[in-house]
Amino acid sequence: MKMNRWAALSGLIGSAAILLASVGTAAAATQAPLQKANTIVTALPLQVGITDYAPIANASAYTIYNSAVEYMMWAPVVMVSGSDTIDWADSLASKITTNANDTQYTVTLKNWNWSNGKAITAQDVAWTTNVLLAACTMSNPPYTYGGCGFGGLPPSSAHAVLTGAKAVGPRTVVFTLNKSVNPVYFELNGLGQIQPMPKAIWNKGSYAADLKLMSQIYNKPTASEYNVVSGPYKFKSAINDESYTFVPNPKYGGHKATLTWVQQYEASDSAEFAALRKNQINAGYLTTSMYGSANQLKGQYKRSLSQGFCWYGIELNSAKNSLDVGPAFQDQKVRQALEYGVDQNAIGKVLDGTLDGQNMWIPNYSAIPEGFSSLTKAVFGVTSIPNAYPFNPKKGKQILQQDGWALDANGVMEKNGIALKFPVFYDSGSTETANAAVILQQDWAKMGVKITPQPVAFDTLVAMSDAQGAANKWTVNWTGGWCYEPNFYPTGGGMWGYYDSQDDYNYAPFNQAVANAYLPGTPAQAVQHMYAYAQATAKDLPFLWQPGGYAVNEYAPYIHGLNKYYNPVQAFTQMNWVTISH
Repeated sequence: MKMNRWAALSGLIGSAAILLASVGTAAAATQAPLQKANTIVTALPLQVGITDYAPIANASAYTIYNSAVEYMMWAPVVMVSGSDTIDWADSLASKITTNANDTQYTVTLKNWNWSNGKAITAQDVAWTTNVLLAACTMSNPPYTYGGCGFGGLPPSSAHAVLTGAKAVGPRTVVFTLNKSVNPVYFELNGLGQIQPMPKAIWNKGSYAADLKLMSQIYNKPTASEYNVVSGPYKFKSAINDESYTFVPNPKYGGHKATLTWVQQYEASDSAEFAALRKNQINAGYLTTSMYGSANQLKGQYKRSLSQGFCWYGIELNSAKNSLDVGPAFQDQKVRQALEYGVDQNAIGKVLDGTLDGQNMWIPNYSAIPEGFSSLTKAVFGVTSIPNAYPFNPKKGKQILQQDGWALDANGVMEKNGIALKFPVFYDSGSTETANAAVILQQDWAKMGVKITPQPVAFDTLVAMSDAQGAANKWTVNWTGGWCYEPNFYPTGGGMWGYYDSQDDYNYAPFNQAVANAYLPGTPAQAVQHMYAYAQATAKDLPFLWQPGGYAVNEYAPYIHGLNKYYNPVQAFTQMNWVTISH
């Protein structure tokens, strides 16, 4: 799962969608990330590091930022464009054909090579696909892929499932599903996830052995297996919580990179701003707390806004043992009341602020990403879903009372022994989030809902909420949301199944709407299914909807292409197209 972080730092190399596990990055000797000719030094979002380099991404480190690195190191069968179509220029596939009932997809590969000069073959692609399937289907696999259940990958009962891949020639691979599926869905969401690795190097004799190897080296880029890649970049060096350096792969078959790419870790807002001022980075961002100092950068950097194709929300843990309050969240009336107590404009003003007279926040009322009119119109049939529960704490309190909740002696709503009194966990890396949490605390208190904001380091928060059997450790995760990646065709497939596996909430309505969207049919029918899905999310509130925000990017004027090649659907910049001119 690739969740959204509150601070919408979507700009240069990723969006605000992060899910970061507490794993260390293997270190190697490296140069300090100083600005120099033909080098782009980009600032990572606050307290985010690169923790996964493998072509099959680990479930515990399944982040947009890791994905940006992985897609730059490992060419996918299908690269998805910013307009949600196939980007043929950076795809391994040169052609895709289907059989009569859309259950088999025959992919013809380009004549591309690995970085050691050897051909990328159909055997490499088929074998990688079957290793990936093993990671999703084995009982207690030694390594689990983060995208299991997405894009036709098992496990799934709601839609077609990929059952295997077979090489039928040096450059031809046949992918087989167990039933018909919308071709656009599988080509983008299924083939878009497959990033082949060289079988001759990674194959250890069995799928279990292959996955065991991956579990040992996914966050150790100095392992010899990473010497041979297929993407535009190769790993050079890293120092955890400092910098991560990548250099161009001259053997890449697509558009070749020309820049050394350094990603710099940022411990705080002030550290990142100081790095901009001192030219220690040449591509960074402004958080809301920096807006008052933004004029200090005038004449030094260009500025742009960006966002990922994402939605934003508060995740409710409805498990029975969720700190004694979880079952309450299964009640739609409770969720409605809480949503009425969310002041999106006030929260957005604190989280994202106003810069040069422009509001940097974007209200969000459903699983339709806001701010992408042409794209959402083409996919969902509408540009947005109206706000079903506009801010009104008084109405929220009335709904609770009508639902049988009453104030106890402490002024907290109580029903059947459950009190609406609980901690709300949020990412401690953002001062804006801490300030916004106070707004939520005050507004919910008007309804008799008492919360205690609890700052937690982001990696700890994610590990806590994502771990199986950890439902008794958290109730509400305010660092929530989703970028439709790898749901590039944004049906939500796998997404609701993932959340269903975390707690006791019934996501069946969303899974059913998603399943309908996969059915073969006319484009108009597909759009209607997608609209029904989005409408259901707006009304039933599987999340409490929250505002998103623009990233405010600052970059040196001699850097070209950061805006043009930022891909909101993939939620990162395809760095091989970025150039520098001095």
